[in-house]
Amino acid sequence: MAGTRPIRSVPARPAGSVGGEGRRFGRWFLGSALYSLTLGYGTPRSFFAVAADNWPGDSVLGQRLLLTGEFAACGSAGTVLPDSDDPPWQRAAAQPLWLDALNGFGWLRDLRDNGDPHGAMLAARLVDDWTNREWRWSPVTWKRGVLAARIVAWIRHYEWMAAAADSGFSARFVFSLARQRAHLRRITRRSMIGHEAVAVFKALIFADLAFIRDGKHFEKSLEYTLARLARFVKRYVLHDGIVSERAPHLQLAVLRHLIDVRAALASAERRAPAELIAAIDRMAPMLRFFRHGDGGLSLFNGTWEGDRRLIDLVLARAGSSEAAPAMALASGFQRLAAGTSLVIADAGSPPGRGMGDTVHAGTLSFEMSAAHERLVVNCGTYPGAPRDWQHFMRYTAAHSTAVVDDVNSTEITNHGALEYRAGNVLIDRADDAGAQWLDMCHDGYRSLYGIIHRRRLWLSPDGGDLRGEDSFLGYDGRPITVPDQRYIVRFHLHPTVKATLAQSGQAVLMRLPSGRGWRLRATGAGIGLAESIYLGEEGRVRRTEQIVLVGQVPMEGCTVKWALTRMEG
Repeated sequence: MAGTRPIRSVPARPAGSVGGEGRRFGRWFLGSALYSLTLGYGTPRSFFAVAADNWPGDSVLGQRLLLTGEFAACGSAGTVLPDSDDPPWQRAAAQPLWLDALNGFGWLRDLRDNGDPHGAMLAARLVDDWTNREWRWSPVTWKRGVLAARIVAWIRHYEWMAAAADSGFSARFVFSLARQRAHLRRITRRSMIGHEAVAVFKALIFADLAFIRDGKHFEKSLEYTLARLARFVKRYVLHDGIVSERAPHLQLAVLRHLIDVRAALASAERRAPAELIAAIDRMAPMLRFFRHGDGGLSLFNGTWEGDRRLIDLVLARAGSSEAAPAMALASGFQRLAAGTSLVIADAGSPPGRGMGDTVHAGTLSFEMSAAHERLVVNCGTYPGAPRDWQHFMRYTAAHSTAVVDDVNSTEITNHGALEYRAGNVLIDRADDAGAQWLDMCHDGYRSLYGIIHRRRLWLSPDGGDLRGEDSFLGYDGRPITVPDQRYIVRFHLHPTVKATLAQSGQAVLMRLPSGRGWRLRATGAGIGLAESIYLGEEGRVRRTEQIVLVGQVPMEGCTVKWALTRMEG
């Protein structure tokens, strides 16, 4: 249709693609022997072990790697053996995310927690194998985020590996680590954005703490990096405590990074910057904000349910007991809780450019759980999911909100960036005698059709009745400029929910695993059931259903009303 924003596919990025590093230095020079020689200048002679890693690993994966030599990550698996004729670090047939996980060395904690003393020996041999083969820069093995993860993993597992390695291991380890630090420092002189910046600053801080006994050079570098991190988190962590990408899984990851930095500084008897402490204190309650009754995360902006035990551990180590607030003013998220019901709504505009390809076009979507069971969800996604599915899950249609003419409320370009963002997201909230309501709207369809999407939600004091209105109105009371467009209001259901049409197609009955029942009725639109997909559980693509309310928007606008009610007995 004329005026419709095209929905484009995203081309797969090759495993060897490179970001700012390649643009700045040029691939040829970075991979040259000359550049490699410059990394070895001023290698430190002393090393200080920094805050040993105390995050839990997966002992099953560790045993699998130890006994069979098979490394599994991000939905892929491959053989990883030291001194092999088929080195794994840049294996051509391997999936990019698998290579990232392998070269990031986060799996060292899996080998450690396996409990077998041979795990440390294998870890040291694989570190040596990496240093022997990957001593020159590569866009695969020296990618900025991967490099940062590897530096931290190596430092935090150094003592464990060194105790089982030969006498020359320490010298080889320190030499390679210093070269990697030198490169990482060079490629972070320009400004960075997003969660990757926190991971990079963390790696530089760990490396400087490890080498700080070797001279004043590392002391100055540490102070400089701490100052950069302090300035960065002050603006990156919004005033309400939510990270700028507005993604719950990144809320967890960044909070964990900051806790690690605080622990590393404490192990060296140094005080963390006040901005870092303040960021941790703001972020912890907002991580609780994003949790459903089952303890997992809500599925906004590329998030999956996550590891409940890890979330508990991160919150415990954050040291904040502050409860989840009702709203996040800066980022726009809202939380309604009554009885055993919980509703979390995205009432904010998507973040601006540069925040990566995790941001979704899900403005005004909501999720709902009843006690420990999820009812209404977004489709979600997880690392390693099929690439096409990851792209489709960013569409407005993959969220529990309204879609006009099958067009995203925020355009997703063929490069994965967001354009024509749903802006002017307005919200009003009120509480009355225990009942709570939200009044929200966005203008994502104004430029194409002259349509403003307005959504009202009302939750009863006992949590047993959630009522909503979705209105499609002309801007500032004017007529719709392109009328008769089809709208669909979607309610994606969790895969454990069983749904059936009832009352001659006028309602949908839903049964949760516990046997509790809910009913959805609507007026002003046709109601039906359709297929859907759920990617909220890492490593699984599950079929599920969605409730759809379908109608057309006339020139004067329209409103569809619906009620989601708990069924007693």
